[in-house]
Amino acid sequence: MQLTTLSLTDFRLHAQLKLQFFTPTTILVGNNASGKTAILEAICLFSTGESFRAKTTAELITFKRACSRIVATVIDNNDELAVLQIFFTRGELQGKKVSSKTFFVNEVKRQRRRLKTYLSCVLFRPEDMRLVEGSPARRRGFIDVVLSQISQEYERAARVYEQALRRRNKLLLQVRVGEQPRSSLNYWTMTLLKQGELLQEARRQFFSHMIEVDFPLHFQVVYVPSVLTAERQLEHIEREIASGHTLIGPHKDDFHVELDFAGVYRDIAVYGSRGQQRLGVLWLKLCERSYLEKHSGVFPLLLLDDIWSELDDGSRALLEGILPQQQTIITTTHRELAQELYDKFPLQTSITSLV
Repeated sequence: MQLTTLSLTDFRLHAQLKLQFFTPTTILVGNNASGKTAILEAICLFSTGESFRAKTTAELITFKRACSRIVATVIDNNDELAVLQIFFTRGELQGKKVSSKTFFVNEVKRQRRRLKTYLSCVLFRPEDMRLVEGSPARRRGFIDVVLSQISQEYERAARVYEQALRRRNKLLLQVRVGEQPRSSLNYWTMTLLKQGELLQEARRQFFSHMIEVDFPLHFQVVYVPSVLTAERQLEHIEREIASGHTLIGPHKDDFHVELDFAGVYRDIAVYGSRGQQRLGVLWLKLCERSYLEKHSGVFPLLLLDDIWSELDDGSRALLEGILPQQQTIITTTHRELAQELYDKFPLQTSITSLV
């Protein structure tokens, strides 16, 4: 799969923009607020159907415009050209209520999930540093996004689990004050167990896959599941009633990334430099890309937003060795770094300046 062109109409600050991608690595160079990240956002929308920045679809539409459109042409795994399109509205056009997002493949209306069979991507952005230094909830979110892309069963289980968790927590409070009997918990407890076991097994498989991913530095991930079994549920029930919260299960899972420091693996959140932490997040993204390829058959684009920040010369050289493995789009404000990469690999690299 290869992205060949991208057109934006009234998308974010881009009234009209058309880009061509004719080399394995494309570098988008521009000052801050020139719309570089919006381009990556548009590409990701074809893959996931959701924005990684906007809370509402209306935020994607240029101010004072009624609608927006993004169009991508891709060459699929069969070397056939496909035209993907997403049409955005504010929920109303010409006085009529309409869908806020409509998806098309070759001008035929399709469901959202159909688009990702043509275009898949993995995104690195500065905010992803929180996968190392941030909360467990952010790391769980990373896992859920990856696994939901390839498994409708996982996506459904995660949704049912979250609904059951909210219901059970509400009942725990009612049981605590005597408004509901303990037996009212049984159905939701069993639902959490059934869905939770599915979620944690899928997560174990994802983390196990990471061993297969080649990377110049030796990273590993340590999965810290909050193991959910019927026996553990019984052990925790008294404390759960007392606290009014479900204390064990996938909603408490965590993981951390470790780097080999002279033969000893240590948590990079504690012992790693900022550059090592950035490379650790990049490694996670490459693991995501490898897993998506294995289970979807589509080789994802690698989107790197401001990846060069906080990387020394050695780390930049390491990154350069990874780029030829897939189509890559990089954004940066550093024109000299873009030119340096182009000078090294002129046949594989192109530079697009955004004004």
